[in-house]
Amino acid sequence: MLGGYAFLARSADKVRAEQAGTADDYIGFCPMTMAFLDACGVSREQFGQLIAEGADDSQLVAYFDRHVPPERKAAANDRILNQMAANLDRQDAEEGRK
Repeated sequence: MLGGYAFLARSADKVRAEQAGTADDYIGFCPMTMAFLDACGVSREQFGQLIAEGADDSQLVAYFDRHVPPERKAAANDRILNQMAANLDRQDAEEGRK
């Protein structure tokens, strides 16, 4: 969680790595990132531009807080934490966190 948004930190880190050319096997705009952004109502282009402009974590949270209504934030968190929980567990296992 970053600023109360599930998957914001991970999405930002992956897109930052992709833009820097250091993503290796990670995909910045993977299906989970896109599901999260779609649920928030933030486009791939908007998010990519924020990262390209160097937005740090606090700036990302401020942007999301300004542009994502509370009901969309709740829906995005539900989508990631509940509807896509199996994907999170698989990613954690692949990265040696479980």
